[in-house]
Amino acid sequence: MVRHVRAWRWEQSARRLVLRVGIRHDDPVILQIDPARTALVLLDYQNYNIHPDGYWAQAVPGSAERAAPAVARTVEVLAAARHAGITVIHVQNAWRDGHPDVNPHTPWQADAKAAGRSTEATWGIEFIEALAPIAGELVVRKRAVSGFAGTELDRLLHIRDTSTLVIAGIVTNFAAEGTARDASDRGYRVIVLADCCESVTDEMHQFAITQILPAIGEVVSAADFKASTERPGEP
Repeated sequence: MVRHVRAWRWEQSARRLVLRVGIRHDDPVILQIDPARTALVLLDYQNYNIHPDGYWAQAVPGSAERAAPAVARTVEVLAAARHAGITVIHVQNAWRDGHPDVNPHTPWQADAKAAGRSTEATWGIEFIEALAPIAGELVVRKRAVSGFAGTELDRLLHIRDTSTLVIAGIVTNFAAEGTARDASDRGYRVIVLADCCESVTDEMHQFAITQILPAIGEVVSAADFKASTERPGEP
């Protein structure tokens, strides 16, 4: 009986989460943030990942075109964050030459080593031009899924008294979700920009933004974020 009650409660909770996300994407969200204590964290917007001439565009034809709308919205979000004075952190995935720093027991990293991709000092790991860092913005290099794993991201946030992370990244159910999970566990308020993320399939993307991420934080749109950064009197 107890198991049935617990299962029912979980099912009801999951349904509420799905409904809440549905409302948030259909209707405008009044998102309140403190720019001084907020950071925009952009994950893996790199040539190998989303450039038409990058590794994945060659390995999975159409992937760059698939990501293009999300990238375009992220460009707008980045401009809004800069205008509002929000801290911007660009997270970059890269390994040393020869991949001595991959986990050989992790299939996706073993595959990266076999392909010889995403190594330091190569064009592939550079950020795409439209989302390249400017002076004063922080760059964090990671070797794993989460932007926190083995990096100084947490320290950089703490010394700025950051309490809210606005996350966008490619791939939704990988870098974005992994970093969001980690951020939540560390006590941050997590906001994920759903339409600035993209995945390999619609199913993977939708599952992450409707089933997983709403249990971790707030799932909103690029338009919601931009509206939250507008100052009174601005168009």
